[in-house]
Formats: sequence, C-alpha cells, structure tokens
Amino acid sequence: MFIFQSKLPLFEILQNAIQALRRNWGRTTLTSLSMVVGTASLVLVVVAGKSGRAYTLEQIQGVGSNLIIVSNESTDAGTRALADRLNFDDLKAIQKDVPGVQSAAAVVTTYPTITMDGTSRRITLIGTSPEYQQVRNIEVLQGSFISESDQKFRNKVCMITQLYAKKLALDPFYRGAIDFYGIQFKVIGIFRERVNTFGQTEISDYCALIPLPVMRYFMTTETIDQIYVSAENMQIVPELTAEITRLLISRHRNHSYYRLDNLASILKAANKISLGLTLVLLVIAAISLIASGISIMNVMLITVTERTREIGIKKAVGASRGVLLMEFLLEALILSGGGGLAGIGLGVAVPYSVRFFTSAIQIKIPFEAIALGFGVTLLVGLTFGMIPALRASRLNPVEALRYE
Repeated sequence: MFIFQSKLPLFEILQNAIQALRRNWGRTTLTSLSMVVGTASLVLVVVAGKSGRAYTLEQIQGVGSNLIIVSNESTDAGTRALADRLNFDDLKAIQKDVPGVQSAAAVVTTYPTITMDGTSRRITLIGTSPEYQQVRNIEVLQGSFISESDQKFRNKVCMITQLYAKKLALDPFYRGAIDFYGIQFKVIGIFRERVNTFGQTEISDYCALIPLPVMRYFMTTETIDQIYVSAENMQIVPELTAEITRLLISRHRNHSYYRLDNLASILKAANKISLGLTLVLLVIAAISLIASGISIMNVMLITVTERTREIGIKKAVGASRGVLLMEFLLEALILSGGGGLAGIGLGVAVPYSVRFFTSAIQIKIPFEAIALGFGVTLLVGLTFGMIPALRASRLNPVEALRYE
C-alpha cells in the first residue's frame, strides 16, 4: 500500500491523475470532445483570418498598392469642357515634372462592335503605351506586349484577352487579325490582369489593346480618359497624389474636374477590416472554449464530490493540500490538453486537405495558430480546473472520511 509523504514527485502525481481519469474513461472522453471543437474552431479562425487577410492584401497589391489613377470627373450635365479634360500634355508633364513617378501610362477607351461567329459583340478597345504593362501589372500569356517600336511606327497590332482569344479561335474566318473601324489589326499576344479585379477596371472579358498613336486616328479630340501613375514606392503615394493634383490645378482652370484615387488607403482599410473580422471570430471561438472550460469545471466538481472519501483517506495517510491540488489540476489539464491536441490536429487537417482538391488555393498554416490553440487550451484547463482542485485540497479529512 502506498504511503503519502508531504511532497510527491510530479511523475507519481501524474500517474495518480491518469489512473483516476481512466476509471471514468467515458466521461473523460466526452468532456475532452468539447475542447476538441473549441480548439479546432480557434485554430481555424486564426488560419482563415491570416489566409483571408493575406489573399485580400495580395489582390490589392497585385493591382498596384503604389498605383495612382487620374481620371476626368463628370457632372450631372455631362463631361466638362474640353479645356478641362486630361490631355497628352498632362501625361508628359506628370512624367517629366513630378518627382517620384516610376512610370505613367495614358488610356483612351472606345467600344466598337464587331461580328464574331455570326454574332455582333461590343468590344472594349483600349489605346495605351508599353508602360501600361508595368503600371497595371499585366501578365502576357502568349506573344509579346506592345513595344516602343509599335508606338513609334504606328503599327496596326493588338493584344487580346483570354476569353476573346478563345472566342476568335471558334471563328472559321479568323486568320490572326481583327478589324476595328475598318482597319486590320494583327494579334500579337494574349494578356490578362495578374489578379482578379472583379470587373472594377477598364479591362473587360472581351478587350483589346492597341498602340496609343494608332488610337488617336479614331479620336476627334486630343483628350485622354485616364492616366495611370506608378509611384516609386508605396510610402510616397499620398505625397505624389497631392503633387499631381497641384500640377493639374496649375495646368487647368479647376482641379475639381479631376479625380485622383490610389490603392494605398484601400490597402490600409482592407488590413483593418480583415483584422477586425479576425478579432470578432476569435471572440466567438473564445466563447466556445470558455463553454468547454465550464464543462470541465462541472465534471471535475462532480469528480471531487464522488471521491470525497478517497480524498479523506489520502489526507489521513499524509497527503498534503499541495499534492491534492496538483493532482486535480493535472486531471483538468489532461482533459483540456488532450482535447486541445486533438482539436489542433483537426484544425490543421481541414485547411491542409484543401490542397488535395484544388491547387488554386494555397492555405498557409501559421505556427502561431498552433501555439495559440494549445496555449489557450492549457490556460482554460488551468483556470477552470483551479476551483475543483482548491475544493478538493481544502476538504476536512475527518468530514471527508465520514462522507457516504
């Protein structure tokens, strides 16, 4: 028969705690299951929050976090006078006179209607320059982008979007050239936006890019629709936006006729929104863990009541309050920790399994999600296991021995 001393080795206390839990293995398993769900929720929230935030920021940065969009602003009566609209001299002034500009590209858009495979379709035709590829983060899938030589010699060439190229491939009369406004343009490449902008750009599914000097053949005025400006770095975007605004004010009658947008503020807003959503989800997961902790506390209080006589015997043969406190705390930690480990495994397995179904989504599992999940699990077990453990350690041995 084992005789208690004033102090017991931790291993022996742990052994006693495990034996006690094994005697009621069914209740132990069911209690741990609540921790499995709570911890898995916590891990999934952290993974989803960080992955969603990274994806959102990647999409915005892919469009261009250092991008400034200068466009004409219309009124209720329509577009302002020609003298108030952006022109090619504005583009040259921005490129030459504004420090910090890495690149700038003008955009002029028209919407011709062409016939493809016997069907009339409205096309977005964009006249621009080679700088457009860098500024708008365009990916060339096939062929080559519009070159300086195409600009200089006004070559009748164009680039088209993927969907447009697939549609043309079905046309038996297609021979590598497209007719816009009665002029044949040779298709030199296929392009796409590097990230999905969900239709919030001038590029549509059926879109073609042509050299800007050639587009000017189809224009009645020397105005342009938009100027895309790429800053040297994201930090100077607000300052550069203000500088371009001052330049336009000096060149035209009223600066209110122009609109300047940049994605730096959107990037910061998206960062704050994703962080806020993650915190909200963390609170929900924390509530689930607290409910699991209360479940553990209730089970441990029942256990203390059921083992009151056993506690009295242990105290009678020399077990100290510290020993009993440690034993019941270890039981609570085993309940929470075991469920926490299973929950972490489930929380990691779910996002990891996504890569087996699709390669388009790559979910990274941050180490802090695992560390946070296990740390919070142990904290819950320690916090909610303390009350039952204190109750067990403070039982009067005489009254405990008389308990039926």
